[in-house]
Amino acid sequence: MSKDFGGRRMARRAFLTSIGRAAGTSAMLRTMSAIGLGASSATLAACGSSAAGAATPGNPGPGPQPAPPSPHPGDWPANIGVGKSVIVLGAGIAGMTTTLEMRRLGYECTLLEAAATAGGRTRTIRAGDAVSETDSHQVCTFDVDDELYFNPGPARIPHHHEFLLGYCREFDIALEAFVNDNRAGLLHSPQAFDGQAQVARHVIADTRGNIARLLALSLNQNALDQELSPTDKANILAMLRDFGDLDSSYDYTGTTRAGFPGQKATGSRRRGELVEPLDLQTLIGDAFWQARQDYPQELDQQPVMLQPVGGMDRIARAFELRVSSELRFEAVVTEIRKTPTGVRVHYNHLGTPSTLEADYCVCTIPATVLRGISNDFSAAHAAAVNGFEYASAGKLAFQSRRFWEQDHNIYGGISWTTQEITQLWYPSNAFGRQNGIMLGTYTFGGTEGDTFTHRSPQERIDAARTQAAALHVNVGNEVDRGISVAWAKIPLQLGAWGMSDPGILLTPDDSIFFAGEHLSILQSWQEGAILSAYHAIDAIVMQDSA
Repeated sequence: MSKDFGGRRMARRAFLTSIGRAAGTSAMLRTMSAIGLGASSATLAACGSSAAGAATPGNPGPGPQPAPPSPHPGDWPANIGVGKSVIVLGAGIAGMTTTLEMRRLGYECTLLEAAATAGGRTRTIRAGDAVSETDSHQVCTFDVDDELYFNPGPARIPHHHEFLLGYCREFDIALEAFVNDNRAGLLHSPQAFDGQAQVARHVIADTRGNIARLLALSLNQNALDQELSPTDKANILAMLRDFGDLDSSYDYTGTTRAGFPGQKATGSRRRGELVEPLDLQTLIGDAFWQARQDYPQELDQQPVMLQPVGGMDRIARAFELRVSSELRFEAVVTEIRKTPTGVRVHYNHLGTPSTLEADYCVCTIPATVLRGISNDFSAAHAAAVNGFEYASAGKLAFQSRRFWEQDHNIYGGISWTTQEITQLWYPSNAFGRQNGIMLGTYTFGGTEGDTFTHRSPQERIDAARTQAAALHVNVGNEVDRGISVAWAKIPLQLGAWGMSDPGILLTPDDSIFFAGEHLSILQSWQEGAILSAYHAIDAIVMQDSA
């Protein structure tokens, strides 16, 4: 990869090497990584619910692969499915998308869902709702209020998830902004700055200022004279002054961009003062500070995203309404079998054994659950299902006075910590109201996710209160009515999102096809579930068109 400066190009490696010679320290290279001028291996895995292919310990992921454009409605011949039948297993977003679109093509569809509601992990928890895990039961005690809700699964939509957003338009689902990155939020590591949480804008401004200073130093020491023309050099120096808010000597001594003393609390009148710049060695000494600044640069993690007004399950309910005639609730699949002409599915419907045959089956059941259902999959498909890994992610939410707004001027966004709770989310709805729902924990899996999962609901609440106090001292006196979801313990899910390479599960097993977010390039996202549905439909249509 190369950088373009004034029409002349130079390799990124050569650019960084020149800077390194001028700065004379390996810390410089790590600083460049913090703004994306070098590779940061921690960045992608640290973003939480991110694109498929993100490498994780023990799971290198499929990685970015060239691929043909994703199939979508409009690519398939009208009425191609007339006279054909399909059984769809699982009424999550993938299953409902499959049913909706295949019915539009003329297929006779039956959608079986083991639960009493549709949506899978696209769920919203409100007052009175229950959360049943394999070893516990909780009831939500939030006040009854349309604005007080908790999305334990999908909670945000990137602007380029166009198929999901297209269904929102088609279904007339109202959307509002989701604040994903707020520079008034906090960044916290117990190992840095005496354990004191730092305002994100302060960290970002000081990082930019020091990077600009060091780059300007390298240029002014003529380290790049052979690579850059005098005009290039002058233009870059001007750019660096603006990028880092440097003084006329290209030095960085602080900036109003970092905020002002007392900015973490309302009532400060010291707006004319600069905050003391943070120590550069501390900022570059831990990948945490680098990764947190890279976070909003990721394609699926823009600073401002979208959410349905009133909760993410508005999407699930809209899909459910449109496939209701094909949908059978509390239909627990017990066997998936091949027949000479298609498939046969055995299931218990409201306790009554039933059997259904069709030309095709599209199975969207999570692999963690599917491996416990009798089947005659091919050896390769069965092995892929049995070995498929899922993230042990979880979330916990509290009801609270909106102290983050009233006391700290934080309106939406996320605060980060290296503690097990990982994130605090401030709601992006109902700004200015008295109460709100704050996310007190969001773990993405790994050690933190496993710890969260193995704790009891009350232990999760206690840990969240204690750890959040490192960011907001009085949080323990504010938050209440905690409720949590550990997806690895939710029956019919047993995991938050797929992490393994889809591999052979992207291919049909005779008349059995597979779909679900876990089999997409956007693992963990609803858009990925839709893409996987389109992939399965496309394969069936191609077979019927042959």
